[in-house]
This record gives sequence, C-alpha cells and structure tokens, in this order.
Amino acid sequence: MTRRGFSLVEVMVAIVILTTGVLALAATSGSVVRLTSQGGRLGGSSVVAEERFESLRATACAALASGSTVERPYTLAWTVTTSGSLRTVALTVSYATGRATRSDSYSTTISCAT
Repeated sequence: MTRRGFSLVEVMVAIVILTTGVLALAATSGSVVRLTSQGGRLGGSSVVAEERFESLRATACAALASGSTVERPYTLAWTVTTSGSLRTVALTVSYATGRATRSDSYSTTISCAT
C-alpha cells in the first residue's frame, strides 16, 4: 500500500523555508522605503539647485554675489568666484534625512563675455 501526501517532517521543513523567505522580504522592505525616500530628496535637491543656477544665470554679471536662502525643506548656500570673464558658482544644498543633515554640492560656470 502506498501512501499519498506529505510527512510531518516535510511540512515542517517547508514551513521553515517559507518563514525564512518571508522574514527576508520583511527585512529588506525597510531598506527599500529608506532608499526610495532618499532618492526623492536627492532628486528634489538637484531640482532646486538647477532652479537657483538658472536664476543666477539670468542675473547681470555685475550683480552676481554669494548668498543663501531657504526653500523648504532645502537650505541653499552659494559662493561666486570671479576669474576673468567667468563666474564660478559653487552651490551647497542641505536637507534633513531623519537622523542627520545631508549636503549635496553642485557647481557651474557662467560666462560674462560681451
């Protein structure tokens, strides 16, 4: 007589394997949420940096100056250095990441040749 079905040992092994897989998925879901959130903040940082660069490019060269501003949730600080007819703008965008503050640095060169 042959018996059909699974033994208790086979069922227990299957449950252990399934539980391990589910726990692994649960452990990585927190990392996925954190990385997705971090990517969104980094994308927002680059958008506000580009907007500030465009604003500075629209400013007359004689009026270009270092400065800072807050565009929630980002804090922007930039320095303008002159080298001949070129203006180099170094921009730092800072924002909170939950436990700490992150700073992203951007740079561009603006030509003031007439």
